[in-house]
Amino acid sequence: MGSGESPAGTSSPSMSNLEPHELPHWEEVQLNLVSARDYFANQLYSQLAHVPATMMCRRFFLRDSNDIAALQHVNSTEYRTNLCKRFSIHSLSGIDQKQKQYSKGHYFELDLYVKVRDGPVHLDSIFNRVVDLNDSESIVCLSNEDGQATTSAAECLSDIRLERGECFHFEITESPSCILEKMYQLDRAYALRNRIHKTNVVIKAMGVFVNGNKEIFKRNSVNILARWREHKEAMLIGKSGVPIFLIYTPCRNLFSSMDQVQESNNSRFDKVEASISQVQTSLAHLEDRFCEVQESNNSRFDKVEASIDKVVASISQFRRVFGAYGISMAALFVSRIPGFKLPGQPLGSGSPGVG
Repeated sequence: MGSGESPAGTSSPSMSNLEPHELPHWEEVQLNLVSARDYFANQLYSQLAHVPATMMCRRFFLRDSNDIAALQHVNSTEYRTNLCKRFSIHSLSGIDQKQKQYSKGHYFELDLYVKVRDGPVHLDSIFNRVVDLNDSESIVCLSNEDGQATTSAAECLSDIRLERGECFHFEITESPSCILEKMYQLDRAYALRNRIHKTNVVIKAMGVFVNGNKEIFKRNSVNILARWREHKEAMLIGKSGVPIFLIYTPCRNLFSSMDQVQESNNSRFDKVEASISQVQTSLAHLEDRFCEVQESNNSRFDKVEASIDKVVASISQFRRVFGAYGISMAALFVSRIPGFKLPGQPLGSGSPGVG
């Protein structure tokens, strides 16, 4: 959305002919009838149109000096400068440090200031179409009801229950660099809360819906969270005890939807390729192991074959020695037979007979 306020001294175009005292304090509209100049805000409104029986404060008009006095603190140069000093972060746009001169008839635009007409309803059920409640990187909760900084934002959202007549206020920006500016607009509206409602109103949650580059959103929101723990009391909303959320919401048009499909397909292909790579690695390891086993078996077979060759050689050697010995013993035995003469043996050389 834009700056959230009209140029100084101007009023709503539809009420430009009215005197300041004739202006209503606020312009109220059914949530499902709200429209905006930019696509992102319109998309958010259309996705919130299912919320039953809610009314939205679209514009707040400064009618008298009491309204202007309610802004004196948050509008001062000292207050603005202090915010810039404490929350000065690279890639975050600051706020105008100079005090502005507001006059009767001036109005502020409130992006999503909703009063529940039919409760109870939980905040996560209202926002389940505009934010991924399972994505912890899309939601940052700066403070819970105890004023303690926390990042368990999904749980914090689910714990917020709005009864009839209770409110929540969120601003909308297409740029992560404008988060601080939008937080200041929350602060300004909080200063005017009793002027807006004329009674003590219960605001159950505040925050900023952010579009644009998600990585920049993550970096800026984490940096704000780190400073919030120490400097939250520099802002009215920081001292309020009201849970404050920074929520990344992608702008879902035709092109972004196609990009999401492509990203999903790329992710699936990456997983398939990773699985194939793992299988290939496993097969390579299996092949290496098979080669190791084969080499080990070949080595063992070589050793067994060498042992068998040694045994065969030993048997052959034994047969040769035993054969020669047997022949010698046979010749000796025959030579001792009486009357038996071996070829070439002298007569009578045999063993004498037994008498």
